[in-house]
Amino acid sequence: MRNKEKFCILIFLVVLFSIFYSGCVSIIPDSTSNPELLFSPPNIEPTSGWIVIENGSETTKDSSPLLTIYSEGAAYMSFSGDGNNWTDWIPYNSSYEEFNIANGLYGTIFGSGEKDVYVHFKDEEGNLSSADELAFDTIEYEMGELFSIKIFPQEVTIPLGSSYIFTLHGYDYASKNEVPLEGSKIIWTKSCDVGKLSPTVGLSTTYTAPSVPGKRNISAHYNNLGTGSKVIVVEDE
Repeated sequence: MRNKEKFCILIFLVVLFSIFYSGCVSIIPDSTSNPELLFSPPNIEPTSGWIVIENGSETTKDSSPLLTIYSEGAAYMSFSGDGNNWTDWIPYNSSYEEFNIANGLYGTIFGSGEKDVYVHFKDEEGNLSSADELAFDTIEYEMGELFSIKIFPQEVTIPLGSSYIFTLHGYDYASKNEVPLEGSKIIWTKSCDVGKLSPTVGLSTTYTAPSVPGKRNISAHYNNLGTGSKVIVVEDE
């Protein structure tokens, strides 16, 4: 009789264990069938990083000084003189020398004085660095005397009907330091009225090629200074 009781108790324990075990299995996710449950990578955003103007110098005479930049995870960057008005996004690079800190654009103030440069980052997924922790640096800018002006690029080849952007830059006597220009004083013209320039006043202009190939010239004038650039218009290959 005791053997029968032991056998019944054993059967009961086996059934109870089976019920408990099956219940536990039902609440444990099957990670092998869902890899995302096994590992879900964090959403990495570009950090604010840092920026240094002219290798940490206290002063500069160059209105487009060397900017040294770092950000972890950034694919693009944008610059500002006040943290509110920004340039277009450009590919991320650890150095940059094309942001003018004193020409009155993108939050900058024309002329000499203390200048701030802010940088904003964006990754490939479109995530932005925190707007509350923008990286920036400050430098004292001393504006030099303007001596010459130059159009960039000096020469370009473009297909029929296509467009290209030209910009005007000013330099001091040694042509070593860039001097900011007032956009309202820059007048753009084209030779023989061929092609289209828009706008005709400002720091930059867009030239649209005509439907006839050939060599064209555009000019820029600033006060008593003038300079030119060559446009070679070719047929599509």
